[in-house]
Amino acid sequence: MIRPLLALSLLPLALLGTTIAGAAHAQPEDAEHRADRLRTIELNRRAQAVVDRRDRSNADVRATNRRAQERYERERAEWRRRVAACRAGDYDACEPY
Repeated sequence: MIRPLLALSLLPLALLGTTIAGAAHAQPEDAEHRADRLRTIELNRRAQAVVDRRDRSNADVRATNRRAQERYERERAEWRRRVAACRAGDYDACEPY
């Protein structure tokens, strides 16, 4: 008994959905709506081009920063190695570069 009642209660929603969907497709696109849609597509294309240029520029900056960080880490590792050698008695390692 519950299932038939459930089916009957959902029937108006199903009919409403098909009516709304049919109404949306029944109206052809007018010239103003088409112009707005094409303008929006063009604006989105331009905005994407700006984002792409920004991302390429940021990639160069990130690569430069990564190389600088790697150089710093190598220099720091060398400095730590020299400090450890100096403390261990290798006094030549105590001299500044």
